[in-house]
Order: sequence, then C-alpha cells, then structure tokens
Amino acid sequence: MNTYNMVKQEFIKKWITTLHMLDSSVEHPLNVTERKNAIRLSSDIAMAATRSGATIWSRALISRTRKYTTTCKPVAHRILKKARNRMKNRCTTITRNGIFGAKMRVRKRTELLKSLVPGGELIYDKDYLIRETLDYIVYLQAQVDVMRTVAAIDSVTRDLS
Repeated sequence: MNTYNMVKQEFIKKWITTLHMLDSSVEHPLNVTERKNAIRLSSDIAMAATRSGATIWSRALISRTRKYTTTCKPVAHRILKKARNRMKNRCTTITRNGIFGAKMRVRKRTELLKSLVPGGELIYDKDYLIRETLDYIVYLQAQVDVMRTVAAIDSVTRDLS
C-alpha cells in the first residue's frame, strides 16, 4: 500500500475519533454554522494528529484549535508534547534582504507562502518552508479526498433511502 493511502486511512481514523469527542461534549443540538465549525475543527485536529505534531504546520493547527474548544486540549497537549524536542533548532538560519527585482519577487512570494501555511511565519529557511508546504499540501489533499468520499457515500445512501 502506498504512503498516500496510509495517510488517508490514518486521517479517517483520527477524524472519526475527534468527531466523536466533539459530539459527546455538546449538550444541545448544533445549528448549521456550529456544525460546520465543528467539522472543520475536528478535521484540522485529525490532520495535525495524523502528522503527530512532527511539522510546524501541524503544531500551528493544534495551537489554533485551543481557542475554539477545551475538549480537545488533552489531544493537543499530547501531540505537542511528542514534537516539542523534535523541532528545537530547525528554523534558525541567516536571512538576506533582497533589494533588486528578482530577489524582491522571491521575498514577496516567500512571505505569501508563509501566510498560507499554518505556522509558516515561524520558518526562516526557504528550503524548510518548501518541505513544510509540500507536506501540508499532501495532507490537505488527503483531507479533501476523504471528505469527498464521505460526501459521495452520503449522497448514495440518501438515494437508496
């Protein structure tokens, strides 16, 4: 089995777990907006948990979820604890300020990329930023594929009913 399918399978397991955690913590029925936010939150937590906090973007997603809910704090702390020592001095490099056209364009695009990747503003090494971005893209693609599959299954089961 290839790595991408393993990522999707692991994401599904973690996503179902986080959906159950969030569902059991709610006392009243959710409206559509609350349900959408809960699905997005559980998906972000599951994606970061699948990566086990090994990357900056996964730790940034976990830290972002802290302000939304207190039920997932144990999961967030466990993921962050595993990765705390792993990434201590990875992002320290010397940065150069470009003044001419090509350097300025690269710098602007790098800043844009940093704003798109969770935790990207903490990365100063361009090579490491690209590796983090590629890793984030793979996990986002897996997330989208799983959600599309779930939506397709849901529409099929509605048609059968």
